[in-house]
Amino acid sequence: MTGIYATIEGGKFRSILEAMLEADVSIEDKESTAMLVWHDSLRECDFFGPLKPWQIVNRIPSINIICRKCPYTRVIMRMQPHFPNLYNFLPKSYILPIQLKDFLHELQTSGQTYIYKPDGGSKGVEILIFKSGEKFEVPHESSLAVAQQYIDSYLIDGTKFDLRLYVLIASIEPLRIYVYRNGLARFCSEKFETGTAFSQLTNVSLNSENPDCDISEISQLVSDIFPRMEAMGVDVNAVWERIDNAIVSTVIAAHEFLVRSEEIYCPKTGYSRCFHLLGFDVLLDRNLNPWILEVNNRPSLDYYRGKERRMKVGAIRDAIKICCPLHHAQMALAARKWAWDKDSWLQFVKETPSLIENMELTRSDVEKNTLFHLVYPSNHPNAKEWEKALEMTRSMPLELLPGMKLPESILKTLKYVF
Repeated sequence: MTGIYATIEGGKFRSILEAMLEADVSIEDKESTAMLVWHDSLRECDFFGPLKPWQIVNRIPSINIICRKCPYTRVIMRMQPHFPNLYNFLPKSYILPIQLKDFLHELQTSGQTYIYKPDGGSKGVEILIFKSGEKFEVPHESSLAVAQQYIDSYLIDGTKFDLRLYVLIASIEPLRIYVYRNGLARFCSEKFETGTAFSQLTNVSLNSENPDCDISEISQLVSDIFPRMEAMGVDVNAVWERIDNAIVSTVIAAHEFLVRSEEIYCPKTGYSRCFHLLGFDVLLDRNLNPWILEVNNRPSLDYYRGKERRMKVGAIRDAIKICCPLHHAQMALAARKWAWDKDSWLQFVKETPSLIENMELTRSDVEKNTLFHLVYPSNHPNAKEWEKALEMTRSMPLELLPGMKLPESILKTLKYVF
């Protein structure tokens, strides 16, 4: 793929610049004919209003439905009674303060350990771990948070770890999801038996504060860890299959919200114009079942060492090549630089079916040489159940979700559940 122009908004990770170079993408800031707009900032802004009708952006409207802890918990909880075999990756959870009374009763009677996580928290800040019977006071009574049953982790060398996996939603309608067959294995910096925060929370930012921390030990590659697990008798393919189910089922749970938001904010012009590279944090329990801890809408793409650099640059490069294979469209834009508007572009796409055909052919070629594995649509054993779940989300009433901002036109049609 050659000849694509891109503009980058916000700070620029080194890995983004390197990936665009490898993908033959030219960075042309303020270039209105650029096919790709890449946002690389934590700051919330209008990602979609300024887009030209031909542009593709690395943001999906309302994706925070699964990237904030409270709305994510709610959309999964409402699917669990209907598809318990699909939605078995969310620990028993309570949305606070809405379900505080129920949670306090559970806390006093269950004999379990729980973890408290602020709705919009990151980097391990204000995460609390406590046991049944202990006194619990909500740190901020009016602030949204999730309390969940604590899951006992699969350990390697007596140390807890989780996985940061990279998931590419290439389009919403039709739904197309890829899971990168590499990622980060994030280890605690102390043995689990010590019982400290450094032994129970896997966040790299938190563990890097441990004076005994070795970054090469706490941040390793999945491609290094899974072969070790396989040598210990673990069926790694089965683990990936269960992880794929959790990821696809998560996106399906929010699908109708995302479809409606895309129609409003980023409608198609013959092809999907928004995609998102997400970071799924996955914990493997002692039976090697995956539990999704959270979903990150802007996973850190910085790197600490060479192996991590190659992995992240490769993931970003291939995400761009899969989601923006429009070099023929870019050439057309450049040829008539000042002659395009919405109507003329829509007419051009309509009259040039080869544009979409070439896009599909290019994407197909990329898929043959990437670690991104197409998991939806696919022949996964749960594929038929996914279709049933997807159909149900289309018929389920949309709800007001705690902590979630949705388009005004959608809000008028919603109901509140709690």
